[in-house]
Amino acid sequence: MWLLYLLAVVLGGGVVLIQLLSGHGHHLDAGDAGGHPDEGPGLVSLRSVSFALFAFGLVGGSLHVLGLAAPWLALLVGLASSAATVMTVGWTFRSLADSSVSGEAALHEAKGRRARVLMACSAEQRGKVRVSLKGQQVDMLALSSGAEIPEGTDVVVVEVRDEVAQVVPADELGPWVGETGEEGK
Repeated sequence: MWLLYLLAVVLGGGVVLIQLLSGHGHHLDAGDAGGHPDEGPGLVSLRSVSFALFAFGLVGGSLHVLGLAAPWLALLVGLASSAATVMTVGWTFRSLADSSVSGEAALHEAKGRRARVLMACSAEQRGKVRVSLKGQQVDMLALSSGAEIPEGTDVVVVEVRDEVAQVVPADELGPWVGETGEEGK
């Protein structure tokens, strides 16, 4: 039985080590076959299975080889630690892959935000606007819905299509528009 535990430690630890050294987090979406690529890996991924295999071998092997538990109990505790590891590692990496916890600004988040025109834009001619997203100044291509909007004008991004902001002058939206485009009270 100790050979099974040793094999699990070597295999699981080896795959984890290779992933760490190569910098790749390849995954099998066994638990998320219909998922969107932006949602991150499913709970059952190559990385979480590798960690689980390592945990099974380490925990079960330690209990068995050191004689701290009966062989059948060492096997059960090893399997339980393996299952817990799959869920914990899978959930952790899925959470880390979630774009809402990322510090990176996504262009679709510009909708409803104030921006400043850097290069004049109109319905026919793309210009450029600068918007603040997650503490970063982001420049985006922009189109207006009507007449040309000159540079230096404050605008509000009303929509983002194909990474191009659709903007309207801020003064057209009412007496006061906040940072996210919501009207003040």
